[in-house]
Amino acid sequence: MNLEVLYEDQDLLVVSKPAGLVVNQAKTVKTATVQDWLEEKLGRECFTLEFWQKNLSYQALIPAGFSAEFGQPLEIWQERRGVVHRLDKDTSGILVLAKNPGALLNLLAQFKNRQTSKTYLALVHGKFIEKSGHIIAPVSRNIHNRRKFAVNSEGRAAVTDYQVKNEFSGLKEDLLPSLVAASGFKMKKVKELYQAGFSLLQLEPKTGRTHQIRVHMSSMQHSIVGDQLYAGKKHIKLDACWCKRQFLHAASLEFTHPRTKNKMFIEAPLASDLKEVLNLVL
Repeated sequence: MNLEVLYEDQDLLVVSKPAGLVVNQAKTVKTATVQDWLEEKLGRECFTLEFWQKNLSYQALIPAGFSAEFGQPLEIWQERRGVVHRLDKDTSGILVLAKNPGALLNLLAQFKNRQTSKTYLALVHGKFIEKSGHIIAPVSRNIHNRRKFAVNSEGRAAVTDYQVKNEFSGLKEDLLPSLVAASGFKMKKVKELYQAGFSLLQLEPKTGRTHQIRVHMSSMQHSIVGDQLYAGKKHIKLDACWCKRQFLHAASLEFTHPRTKNKMFIEAPLASDLKEVLNLVL
């Protein structure tokens, strides 16, 4: 595995995760993960208690007011294995990883206290009357499908800001016959499904709920193109013919460096497969 490193120093790594790569190790995951890559890069001994019991330099980076309510620093390090936050398997873009327990705790605190800023790019179905907005809709696990989440008044608070960056009237005409052949839909149905066009959005989640952006967009009837969980059945089938995964990309991340206290702003260029998708809309 060869992840693109956008930034690296003694405390952290910022990488550009490709779509299709799982972040966390799990018994159900049979392929290599970001955590596997990090273990290979740092060395497996870096994730043992003995290593950090002999090297206490990380302690200077632990944020002031740290509480052991959720575990001791080394326990948290062993559990998370450098992962500060996650991206869905089929979402590409920026991912920050810690190289020591102190940096991990410091960055975790920043995410928890909403002291970071993330932006995403998404291509969604339809156009917006309001070209920017503030979505406030609590999210919880879908009681009918444990793989999904849903807007629920009893869920956890979730806030997403959006801004329309570009609008598209539909797909290029020369693409339509191949979609008819691949999907089995008639031409009239294909045109009907895409008659509302598309919007390219910049999204800034203010909270970090699982599938938050995907759920919020779906709840507004603007599901993300290629989303195999939250789009309607017909869009799921048709989108898959020209967009092989959800059009969602983590484009930028701003945070405070755990050691230097400098503001860090890092961007990840739009993934090549999503650039190709944008070439199909007009």
